[in-house]
Amino acid sequence: MITSSINTSNYVFEPNKVTKTLAKIGGFIPKPVSDFCDLTTKASMKRTTQFAILAACVLFARYIQARNKDEKREILTRDTGMLFTAVYAVPLFKKVASLFINKKTGIPVAYGEKGILKNINPEKGIQMASYEQLAEWLSVKNVESFNGIKNGFAGFCRNIKKLGGDLTKCFSMIDKNSKNTINDLAKSLGYQKEITNKNIVGLIRQAQKSTDKNVIQKLDSLKTMFVGENKLLTNASNLKSVTGASCIAATAFILGGLLPWFNIQHTKKLYDEKKKAENNGLNNEQTKTLPINNSNMMNKFEKFQTTGQFV
Repeated sequence: MITSSINTSNYVFEPNKVTKTLAKIGGFIPKPVSDFCDLTTKASMKRTTQFAILAACVLFARYIQARNKDEKREILTRDTGMLFTAVYAVPLFKKVASLFINKKTGIPVAYGEKGILKNINPEKGIQMASYEQLAEWLSVKNVESFNGIKNGFAGFCRNIKKLGGDLTKCFSMIDKNSKNTINDLAKSLGYQKEITNKNIVGLIRQAQKSTDKNVIQKLDSLKTMFVGENKLLTNASNLKSVTGASCIAATAFILGGLLPWFNIQHTKKLYDEKKKAENNGLNNEQTKTLPINNSNMMNKFEKFQTTGQFV
């Protein structure tokens, strides 16, 4: 027997009659279906499932009620695009914006696998980080917190790099004097190479093993930069907020401006072509009804002009 995987037994609050009724109905949904659609008692589901349900309920209903070919065409050219934009636009825009921010600023604001095929599904691939995740990635409560992280401060920095961050840019953003501190640390350890995003984790790992007081002091000053709500975390949070608002605004522009404009232009073009075709057909019909040029008739007309008599 196929059972449902939706747990309807635990509630945060006592449900009303409507909620109880819906929960009972949800209990009859087969487990494979509920698992595939990610159905939960919080009424969440995959965006692909949302699109399929809305397409069936909205687009199909409008299509069968369309009065003529023009309305059916608008459903395909305008309404389908609007529905797709409403369901998929914001998460897809966030994916693109996250990559852009990582590349331009060096601040990690997202996580997940890259690649076009892996990011077609909004629920998979790159995902914008939450504010809690950003705080966990880019700050600590105190310097002693690094002791609870694998490989300490080096592990903390390595995680930022692994998430797509550029450590040299992150250090410069968090403190303008950090570059001098890092260069002094490199000199103290005998580093001859230029410090870049590729080798800075190795430098910090080597500094952690040192017992030199000067090295320990400079390393501690770098650690202190990440304590509390630092500039790096503030910038990352601001970028996340601006990105979210921009994605919503872009979606609203597409839904309220771009798609309707495209539909109007497309409709106007079709009507112009139809009118032109009708005019061409009317001209052809008029040409067919014109009298045929008859040479004998012309001769009689010429004689009438000279003699005044019509023969």
